[in-house]
Amino acid sequence: MKLKVYPIAVLTLCTLINVVLGFKHVWSVLVPYVELEFKVSRSLAVLPFSLMTITNIIGFMSVDYVKSKLGLRPLLALIATSSVIGLLITSLSPNVFTLIASYAFIYGVGHALGYVLAVSLGVKWFYSKGRGFAAGITSGGYSLGTLVLAPATSYLITTYGWRQATLIVTAITAAVMIPAVFVLREPEYEVRDSRVYSPADVLRTKVFYVAWLMIFLTSLVDGFAAAHLAPYTTEYIGVDIMSASMVVSIYSAMNFISRIVMGALAEHLGICSVLMISYIASTINITLFRYYRSLPLMCLGSSIIGMLHGTNVALTPLVASQLWGSKYLGSNYGLLLTAATTSMLVGPLIGSISYDLTRSYECSMIVLTAGSAIGLILLLVFRNLSRRYS
Repeated sequence: MKLKVYPIAVLTLCTLINVVLGFKHVWSVLVPYVELEFKVSRSLAVLPFSLMTITNIIGFMSVDYVKSKLGLRPLLALIATSSVIGLLITSLSPNVFTLIASYAFIYGVGHALGYVLAVSLGVKWFYSKGRGFAAGITSGGYSLGTLVLAPATSYLITTYGWRQATLIVTAITAAVMIPAVFVLREPEYEVRDSRVYSPADVLRTKVFYVAWLMIFLTSLVDGFAAAHLAPYTTEYIGVDIMSASMVVSIYSAMNFISRIVMGALAEHLGICSVLMISYIASTINITLFRYYRSLPLMCLGSSIIGMLHGTNVALTPLVASQLWGSKYLGSNYGLLLTAATTSMLVGPLIGSISYDLTRSYECSMIVLTAGSAIGLILLLVFRNLSRRYS
């Protein structure tokens, strides 16, 4: 007998998938321990996180293609296998090169395919009503995962060590991924949409490149924060790693809340209006960020960074569906998501290069401020171009 699947069950499981995948953004907590054990520079310690961007970009763009060749259940099995095995090898890595290969590329495959599939599947089940909420809650699961896993991982590291902590996360990931293989499925009704843009069609539109560059530039600050927020806080504020993890958790909490709130709000105020609010607040914040020299101010600054990233990520599938329809939503959303993902490669490098060359983050703050300001200008261009699709 075929198991009846309820939309809320699909939404819950898709959200849980992204909760465990949120471990990627806990990497900044592991950075000091990787530096110490393998005796490497800050740039090399951040490299597993940064290089995962390459895997993410390929996976984001190819999820619909892989699904069409394998089918949904084999794709889910691939996601589960690569996620669990990648983390397992990471925890057992004898050297930094094995660490990079297992985390950035093996775990990265499951991370990339799993994230986009979870969000796009959740949106499809609620496409006619509540897609903003579905996009927010499924993508928000990722931030919730970072929110919970950042302090939990810090505690586990101080108690058992970073390798054992990663093993525990591996077990939790398996507990979520394995049921998903057997439960998740496409909606039984067909999603109808008048707009049908294939990824090739999308790449021929001007609005795609404006939107991509806008998201990339404004997301650089999040790429910086994902890799450097914990060490930045310990060095600039002078607090211990547990206090720095609290700052990371606040960043993740706002990231999670803003994905749900901004996703739902965009359905009422419009996507561009919500983006405008977020980008203005972010530009002001990153301009002043270097002057935050107390824990309360750092918590405020990190919460605004979390709000920005949550807004960008929650609204990206809405932008893709509004401009280009639902038929190729997975890949079109993945194409646009590569902007935020690429910022996860460049943002950490901006911080690492600044720190390694000058032993401070001052130069990186200037670059991030300029990127945020240019992104705000590009939003005005995007708003004009997107009106042609309404």
